[in-house]
Amino acid sequence: MKTRALSHHDKQAKRSLILDAARALFLLNDRQLPSVISIAQQAGLAKGTVYLYFQTKEEIFLSLLEQEFHGLLHAIRSKLGTLAEAGAGNGMLPEQQSALAGQLIAGILSYLDAHPAFLRLDAMTYSVLEQNLSEAFLRDFKIGLTQALTATGTILDQALQLPEGRGTSLLLRSHALIRGLWQSLDYPAHLRQFLNEPEFAAIRPDFRTELQQALAEYWRGALA
Repeated sequence: MKTRALSHHDKQAKRSLILDAARALFLLNDRQLPSVISIAQQAGLAKGTVYLYFQTKEEIFLSLLEQEFHGLLHAIRSKLGTLAEAGAGNGMLPEQQSALAGQLIAGILSYLDAHPAFLRLDAMTYSVLEQNLSEAFLRDFKIGLTQALTATGTILDQALQLPEGRGTSLLLRSHALIRGLWQSLDYPAHLRQFLNEPEFAAIRPDFRTELQQALAEYWRGALA
């Protein structure tokens, strides 16, 4: 007879199993959240087992989004860490700042390419994911994200030799640009049917191309 996992390692493994199952199902239809029952079946678990780790399906998917955010910020910190150490105490020319910002933007785009669930989940944050949650759970999510953002912003300040807090502001505004552009170009299926016609090309640019250009223009102006 199987026994319930009690060790921290076992609990983390079971939690990861649930999140992986939820991500797989979500990618099959990213317009709605799959049910807890379907997630349990995908993970090969009983529905009650899932509820030992998450109280609601919104908790599951906000936890997924948390993973995505922390992954992106970790990727940014990794890219900037070495550069920050190398440039400490040295004057940085504008063209060097621009080159580093270009590397950062390329890293962000690569991360988004490799994590297709991120933008869809992010767009659902306020209207769907942050509903049906306890205040304690939501507060912990916000605190953890704020701490990771400010830590990354501090490294960005060092790497680009910016005033304290400027890096956090640049990252926050970049996120707003990414989310806003995604939502503005993420047309529902019934609109895409006729918006694919040539006369609507101006309002149907390629998202990735548009995002790269928008971020580059924003950072170029912000660092000028």
